[in-house]
Amino acid sequence: MSKPLFLRPGRDDAARRRHPWVFSRALSGSPAPDAAEVEVRAASGALLGRGFASPRSSIAARLWRFDDGPLDAGFVKGRVASARALRDRLVPAETDGYRVVHAEGDGLPGLVVDRYGDVLVVQATTAGTDAARPLWLPALRELLPGASILQRNDLASRHGEGLALEDELLAGDPPPGRVPFRERGMRFLADLAGGQKTGFFLDQRENRHLVRGLAVSRSVLNLFSYSGAFGVAALAGGASRVTHVDTSEPALALARENHLANEQDLARVETVAADVFEDLRARVARGETWDVVVTDPPAFAKKTPDVDRACRGYKDVNRLALKLLSPGGLLLACSCSGPISTDLFQKVLFAASLDAGVPVRILERRGAGPDHPVSIDCPETEYLKAFLLSR
Repeated sequence: MSKPLFLRPGRDDAARRRHPWVFSRALSGSPAPDAAEVEVRAASGALLGRGFASPRSSIAARLWRFDDGPLDAGFVKGRVASARALRDRLVPAETDGYRVVHAEGDGLPGLVVDRYGDVLVVQATTAGTDAARPLWLPALRELLPGASILQRNDLASRHGEGLALEDELLAGDPPPGRVPFRERGMRFLADLAGGQKTGFFLDQRENRHLVRGLAVSRSVLNLFSYSGAFGVAALAGGASRVTHVDTSEPALALARENHLANEQDLARVETVAADVFEDLRARVARGETWDVVVTDPPAFAKKTPDVDRACRGYKDVNRLALKLLSPGGLLLACSCSGPISTDLFQKVLFAASLDAGVPVRILERRGAGPDHPVSIDCPETEYLKAFLLSR
């Protein structure tokens, strides 16, 4: 039985425009006392949508449907099937590592599902989505019969809502800590035991493919390299040499494993454990030049108050990277900070170019791959920005 949540007068415009987030400040009373199914209604009593409550979050509820139909297992199964059909059309050949469900982008707010071979990794990022497990888990079992399904729970959003942070095995056998998968024929390892996100940065697949196509006979500097995937793609495309720079030695060890998994010559690979900013300053001081540079740092801004500081960080790292570009060199500059818009990131890159004294041209504006769709009703969920710049 769903519980009603009433909005204050004049606070129903967003829901009428099919925006799935209902903020606690828009409610006429207190949020639902538990993570239950709710029906959100205007002050007049008109039904606006159905979803699930997160009583300890500033987003008090997330709407999963905007009509009077039931929010049941059949409805969720249909949404998961639609998500799967989209991936069947758009995921490239020789690829069994991709995002299966992308939360709001697939009409299932708070639910993220990634596939790595025969393993599905789930993130239920909110209390409401976690409570809805009886609806979405059967659909996932049917999606990939016999698969291991692991729910990774160590997320800031779950911590803020007082949810369990220990990982949970939801179906199948316990997967190994590192799970092999393919991306356009390349082989990678997803670090399920301790890796970032669900174990790998699947959202950069199309940008890796871009670098692969541009790397022939070129030197490639991969900054904030994590598991080295950009470098693996670059060598697959014929790069002359690749250098990875990251603060984490375990991440660099995983990068070397990924190169070996693709039978790539480690003599053409250098891994450097260092602070990227300090490493960049030293390279600029030495007068190094590189044909292709990738800057893919972690999110410098996770909330709006972080934006100014984050922009300074993005400006500094890309200013230094631009100084390393050889004539005709290419910079792929990335930001996964949700609060920083594409327009703002472009302005940051303009300022970096101006301060570096290195004029550049924008060749492409890019984002995540099509397995990370963005709901046009909820554009705030578009987080990954990437600019390909040419000196």
